[in-house]
Amino acid sequence: MLTRALLASRALIKPPQMSRGMAVVKNFKPTTMNDLPVPQGSWQELHSKRQRLYNIHLIAGILAILTTIGVAKESGLVRFYFGPKIGK
Repeated sequence: MLTRALLASRALIKPPQMSRGMAVVKNFKPTTMNDLPVPQGSWQELHSKRQRLYNIHLIAGILAILTTIGVAKESGLVRFYFGPKIGK
């Protein structure tokens, strides 16, 4: 009995569902290939500029990782164990 009353009261608590305004748009023009932007300028120049930037990032990343490895090795935090120590 109580569950039936709770289910009935759920409809009062729940907010009403919003309507979905699916109206027809007047003066609608479908998109065509003519609406796309037209490429301008030389693709080779843009490609060269981007590659220069990417190469700078690559070199900076390589230097950063090599510096990190060098500092870790020299501080004694990391031992690479390339082989046994050969002493006299």
